[in-house]
Amino acid sequence: MKILLTVHQFLPEFGAGTEILTFEVAKGLQRLGHEVCVFTGFNARRELRDEDRFDEYVYEGILVKRFHHAYVPMGGQNNVTEAEYRNLLVARYFRNLLEKMNPDVVHFFHLARLSASLVEVCSELGIPTVLTPTDFWFVCPTNQLRLSDGSMCRGPGWNATNCVRHLVELNQPEDTKAQIRNLSDWRLGLTVWANQRGITKSGWYGEHIDALTQRHVYLREQFNKIDRVLVPTHLMERILTSNGLSPDGIVFAPYGLNLTYLRRHPRTATRDLLRIGFIGTLYEHKGVDVLVKAVSSLDVSLPVELKIFGDTKDFPVFFARLKELAGSDPRIQFCGTFPNLAIGEILASLDVLVVPSVWYENTPLVIYSAQAAGCPVIASNLGGMAEVIHHEDNGLLFTPGCAAELAEAIKRLCNNRDLVEYLANRAIVPRSIEDYVLQIEAVYEDVTVAPPMPIQNCEGMVGPDNI
Repeated sequence: MKILLTVHQFLPEFGAGTEILTFEVAKGLQRLGHEVCVFTGFNARRELRDEDRFDEYVYEGILVKRFHHAYVPMGGQNNVTEAEYRNLLVARYFRNLLEKMNPDVVHFFHLARLSASLVEVCSELGIPTVLTPTDFWFVCPTNQLRLSDGSMCRGPGWNATNCVRHLVELNQPEDTKAQIRNLSDWRLGLTVWANQRGITKSGWYGEHIDALTQRHVYLREQFNKIDRVLVPTHLMERILTSNGLSPDGIVFAPYGLNLTYLRRHPRTATRDLLRIGFIGTLYEHKGVDVLVKAVSSLDVSLPVELKIFGDTKDFPVFFARLKELAGSDPRIQFCGTFPNLAIGEILASLDVLVVPSVWYENTPLVIYSAQAAGCPVIASNLGGMAEVIHHEDNGLLFTPGCAAELAEAIKRLCNNRDLVEYLANRAIVPRSIEDYVLQIEAVYEDVTVAPPMPIQNCEGMVGPDNI
């Protein structure tokens, strides 16, 4: 088969969970004899003409087509709010790419920076499509379903007024925020409704509000055109179906890992120091500040160390805050990044991995990696994390955002090394990437026959609910 994968960003510049998953699937498909191409996004670093926004390169034997994205007018489309989810320039390029490549199936791993116009083009050309949602982009313009006050969101409400409030809080000056805060939900919704119908004059921002309030309508139409949606968690299934996704095309498919990197390395025995680790993006929604606060609050006599792995340059303002929180505490180390193939060695050097995210998370791959390496996990009791980590069985759970409760969990493990060993021995065995790719291949075969035949969900495979 000829297979085209899409992802919002890709290696070698970006190597978070979604990018690694896309790469491993691409290599797995190549090993099965398929022809694979990746279409990805990239943050433009300078002003570009429309015709210069597309290039290509080869990474590890994978042909990568790339779009240099920016939040600026392009392709005759001036409304950048609309272009975030329906980019007409990308749609034209993608149509041309599909007509030249003629793929048997297009598999979307992420559509941020690229937009759901890709789905629309595939539908018009009659090309079968598959989606693996790795976050909540199809429902939420911030991907996270987390409001500015830290509370969880269920998705767009009437006229998407909650989305308007959220983005105003994130992006607008204080006087604009104050005006929106002073409007009740019904009054704001009525204002949006009147703006949509041209009853009121709203100035320059009116078209952007219109585009934002139409986002969920357009995306619901598009993701219901996708032939199969491979949900890795039941959390993702609930959120998508509650926001309009038809359940007919859903297939339960927990992620697979390249276990070659994760074969258990010998652990250095140490009962006099609890080695704590964090691996991930150094940004607020990942909760790493909660972890730093928790460790900083522990009595200095408690033998612990914290190694934080993540790119310190991605979010410099937040990293500066982390450094300030850590102060001169010698127990806290910022260790930068490491190549993905070293993850087994890194996890073997830790006694416990902490995943303190303050948003739902769609089961971070790092949790599966830690479990494969026999490394216990302390995770936020939230969303997809709690589907994999079961309290006092293969890890510990704590209230999201509660540094005091996380500190107590760390203290408990520090004082009870037998519990650390017990949790390590209870670690689950995640799916291999080979097994995962075989399921994906079966889905491709299913959607490329006519008429489509439903396939059995992967409930019998190793996953969060049956381990």
